[in-house]
Amino acid sequence: MSSISKKQREAFATTPLFQAYRSLVPPLSEALHKGQGGRIGVFGGSSDYTGAPFFSGMAALRLGADLGHIICDQDAATAIKSYSPDLIVHPYLQIRSLTELMQQIDREENSSRLKKLEEQLKAKWNEVYGNIDDLLKRLHVLVVGPGLSRDSLMLHFASHTIQEARKLQMPIIIDADGLYLVQSQPGLVQGYSKAVLTPNLVEFERLCKAMSIDPNSVEPEEPPVVKLSQAFEGAIVIQKGKWDVISDGKKVHVVDREGGLKRSGGQGDILTGVLATSLGWGLAYQKNVWSHAMDVPQEDITMTACFGACHIVRACSWVAYGKHRRALQSSDVLAEVGPFFDRLYSEEDPTLVW
Repeated sequence: MSSISKKQREAFATTPLFQAYRSLVPPLSEALHKGQGGRIGVFGGSSDYTGAPFFSGMAALRLGADLGHIICDQDAATAIKSYSPDLIVHPYLQIRSLTELMQQIDREENSSRLKKLEEQLKAKWNEVYGNIDDLLKRLHVLVVGPGLSRDSLMLHFASHTIQEARKLQMPIIIDADGLYLVQSQPGLVQGYSKAVLTPNLVEFERLCKAMSIDPNSVEPEEPPVVKLSQAFEGAIVIQKGKWDVISDGKKVHVVDREGGLKRSGGQGDILTGVLATSLGWGLAYQKNVWSHAMDVPQEDITMTACFGACHIVRACSWVAYGKHRRALQSSDVLAEVGPFFDRLYSEEDPTLVW
């Protein structure tokens, strides 16, 4: 099943120039200092799901971000740290400690001990909030969702983090259980054009249902991905599937490059990381961090970054699949990000197309 009908594609789909994405990539230059290539934050990593934030953070680094930060549950931190020393892991989400304190408060009958417990709980809440808020000020792009889980406290802190990132006008990518959060709290991203949602087909249908949209419409004037973006008042939607379909509520880009046929868990997390670095580069391009001609119109930068990220991940999946076939794992796809991007970016022919 395609995620966009033939008539809808003919009526809406456009493709950004290959050279436009390449223009967003900062040069490897002595004039740039550490951090200007991208400081990426990944919010997720519950005690049960430690691999997803690793794949997201490492994909961001493999594409070319300078720094990758993981904000995770205290019980997930050691595992994530053990996967790679390249990631900076922050065990700020004290889920077990908070849960134990709240349970003690529920059981406590002595008023003086209850007051002390409530003071401890308040202090711990403020500690978590303060740590998250301080770190966000150092980041360029935030990813919310990899390994998040549906634990109520994890979701609560995710909601807080999205709201704080919005105040900082930071690009925010939302995937996995972050989409479950948005499904129940659409106001978190409504009206925020720097938010990018990356649902698969099932998640897309759930979001459409939450926003009263028919996800199966094939009418030329009503691509569901456009309607969903419009319902979120400009947040970009990347509908993953046979093709990746991207919309900002006005335009539609379709990424139909062939990907691998093995659907190993973690490839969506790799996309969030590649996307985060691409959006970070777009932000640096807008701020003229390095000298360039500003050939890419400002209104096209985010959609171009999204298209390029989807193209790269599908291509890496295809290359890895050619090598490993049924044995393919997401770590194999991750390994192809650097080499494939180097070939893509280093190509000299400016007339190349996707």
